[in-house]
Amino acid sequence: MKPSAINKVRKMYEATADSYSEMMDKEIDLPIYADLLGRLQEDIANTPGALLDTACGSGHMLAMFRSRYDLRRSLIGIDLSPRMVAITNKRLSKDDLVMVGDMRSLPRIDSGSIAAVINFFALHHLDVEGIRASMFEWLRVLVPGGRLLVAAWEGSGTIDYGEESDIIALRYTSHELSKIAKTAGFLVTRSVVEPVDDFPMDAVYLECIKE
Repeated sequence: MKPSAINKVRKMYEATADSYSEMMDKEIDLPIYADLLGRLQEDIANTPGALLDTACGSGHMLAMFRSRYDLRRSLIGIDLSPRMVAITNKRLSKDDLVMVGDMRSLPRIDSGSIAAVINFFALHHLDVEGIRASMFEWLRVLVPGGRLLVAAWEGSGTIDYGEESDIIALRYTSHELSKIAKTAGFLVTRSVVEPVDDFPMDAVYLECIKE
């Protein structure tokens, strides 16, 4: 089964961007995000380059990284939804770069210019080839020693959106995602599957390095 076309995914997030942002106002305080972003900052403390969020949504991850861990590092956000980009722009500073784009192709990002790439809960909108293309792009833009942090819905089969949407989205196992990352050229340093409170799916958190 194929995931829904990107245009349909964009339309869904355009319609839900404001409610999504309100939901993230509370969710961003979950301990898991502080743990992940705090460890990321330790990993890239001496690594030059920007932090790039390739599915930035409402910008909460980038804003949290800036406010809690690194006031000086440049931030770049990319999202399919123009409304999400507008919300993120309001959350970040005028010196940060936020733009509409597709994680599978990053033509405006120079090779070897990024210290870390993050991607939270967006890979389910891609098929395997799309994930592979994204991984190769992320490897390209990272500096040597740069880090990749991915959070995704773990498992197999489709995601049930219930009455909220008829979008088709796919889950992947931690093994599948690790294999794709390794094939792209990453060294996987950590892969953890954890339950999500009050949610029917587990999450996989994948941390990688560009050697």
